[in-house]
Amino acid sequence: MNRLKSTLRTGVIDNNPPKSSNSMKKKSSIGAILLALLLGIYSFAQPVLNQHFGWDLPAFNAGNSAQNAEASKASDESSDRTSRPPTGSATKLPVPSESEAVPVASADDRVDGPELLYKILHEVSPQRYLSPAGLLYTPGSEEGHRLEHLRRHTADIPSRSGSHGVFDGGMEGALETIDKAYERAKREQRTTKTVDDNRTIYTVDMGGRIGFVGGQNGKRKGNPMARRVRLVLEGNRFITAFPL
Repeated sequence: MNRLKSTLRTGVIDNNPPKSSNSMKKKSSIGAILLALLLGIYSFAQPVLNQHFGWDLPAFNAGNSAQNAEASKASDESSDRTSRPPTGSATKLPVPSESEAVPVASADDRVDGPELLYKILHEVSPQRYLSPAGLLYTPGSEEGHRLEHLRRHTADIPSRSGSHGVFDGGMEGALETIDKAYERAKREQRTTKTVDDNRTIYTVDMGGRIGFVGGQNGKRKGNPMARRVRLVLEGNRFITAFPL
């Protein structure tokens, strides 16, 4: 207030700051210098005192403390992100593999499968069937297919004139016996062979019962056992076969 009155009287503004302000600044500067000096002395004396007296005075290192705090904070944030499941995504359950979900077919399943006719013939093309020994069964004969003709020799026809050879075991037994006879014929084992134009006629002794003789002649003789097979082929294509 006195300065204001003096200024109004003289018309001159005093630019010098009050002495009290300068005094406070000087005290702050001196305090900062003393604090820095004390910290420096402590930093120098701390390891010496610890070593000499066995104390455990904490070390003061402002730079390292700040770095350690930042590293700890970053580690905590990274751990938190790792432990949290991602938002907006559902947990996926394990899916069983195909080998666990679908049972593997056994050998018996493959034999009985629909791809094999009479459990022995493989269809290589429509209405054309191949046996394990390599005989080919195709359309033909009065019955429309060679297999249908062969079926006539799986049951007796007592009223048929002459002899009628019948295979044991139905169609499956007949096909297996014919394959065995064909294998023996290729090895010329107990086999006689004749050729008529493009057809080859084999008579194969199978060494045991493979059927019986039916028809009128067989009936008169008591349906004797048959142990030979008459097999007629064109190349490897089946024409007919029957027991003798």
